[in-house]
Amino acid sequence: MIMDNRALLSLQLLERLMTGQAVFKRDTIILTVLDTMKNINQNFKVSEESLRKAKEWESRMIEHGFYREHFFQQIVNEIALLSDGPTSILEIGSGPGHLAEKILNSIEVEKYALFDLSESMNYIALNCLNAYQEILDINVGDFLEKTDYVNLNNFDIVVCMQTIHEAGDKNLAPDIYKHISETLKPGGCFLVCDFIHDKTGMDNNTMYMTSDEQREALLESGFKSPVLLSKYSGLTLYKAYC
Repeated sequence: MIMDNRALLSLQLLERLMTGQAVFKRDTIILTVLDTMKNINQNFKVSEESLRKAKEWESRMIEHGFYREHFFQQIVNEIALLSDGPTSILEIGSGPGHLAEKILNSIEVEKYALFDLSESMNYIALNCLNAYQEILDINVGDFLEKTDYVNLNNFDIVVCMQTIHEAGDKNLAPDIYKHISETLKPGGCFLVCDFIHDKTGMDNNTMYMTSDEQREALLESGFKSPVLLSKYSGLTLYKAYC
């Protein structure tokens, strides 16, 4: 995609806002973002406040999420082993696009679908993944809602990084995994990484599963042969098949 000068200016204005170099009226920011998005046939309903919060979350992950690079590389390595040609991938809770960028820089992908509740995150991700827009499919949805998966199907691989616990109740995990399983081709692979409840991880045993509970939830939802690929810094990465 080649942006015209007006679109480029919009991105520059957004960056100035995020770095505190400029302050604009809320409506101006909304119109600027929407105007930029017209160039890629994708409108995002965002506001100054939601963009600010999304950018702050991204900054925290860059500064403190040292463990993420470990799991990003583990996921890339696994996808490389699974792929024998161009691959279709769905990412649940895709956020600002950091994992997608790592995968797309390393793996031949024919389609990469982003799925996130936050339109601001999708906007940030799309700008991060500008070079790959021809194969991107941008989706706004709630991973808890089965109906939000209706247009997501027939993927080779689904990846999910630090998302499942955001349901707020670990007992919802089997239902979420069931929704996800229905987006995969028969024999498709699910790679899921999340925090765990144990002495190296999180204290909240209502929100976070133990490693064994993660495996049990995958089996309960119908996934086959769940395998623990990595446990590091209070998180696990599991692989399972549809």
